[in-house]
Amino acid sequence: MTSRLRMSAIAIAALGAIASAPLAARAADSAPPGQIRVHFLGCPNTKGKVKCAIYNSADGFPTDRKKITQSAAAPVIVDRGVCVFKDLPPGTYAVAAFQDEDGTGKMRKNLIGLPQEVYGFSNDARNTLSAPTFDQAAFKYPGGDLDITIHAK
Repeated sequence: MTSRLRMSAIAIAALGAIASAPLAARAADSAPPGQIRVHFLGCPNTKGKVKCAIYNSADGFPTDRKKITQSAAAPVIVDRGVCVFKDLPPGTYAVAAFQDEDGTGKMRKNLIGLPQEVYGFSNDARNTLSAPTFDQAAFKYPGGDLDITIHAK
């Protein structure tokens, strides 16, 4: 191939790449959301399932089931479970999780209201005498795939 033909071929390829760049950008903008995988670590046994709830606002976090954006459950394998949240748009979220050993779907508490099953929150947020606030547990989700880890308490 002569140098003039080679330069023409390179120029055409470059123009094609530039011309298709807006199409690629539009395709990326319209790509379906990915998933958030919550790795809940530190389960004391393999009973029951790990239950996770993700919230997109402080309203109801972390106890109002009606305000949950999405919930997920996972089997406990060795000492962990992985909850997967799919099709969430980018935004700010917070997760509450616990090991539902007895399968009731609710956190088991003692007579004075202290949790009797292991639990945790995104950012490993903790308060001494109450659940953390949404802001303490909140994280930014830019879209795509994201893994977060919660250590059971």
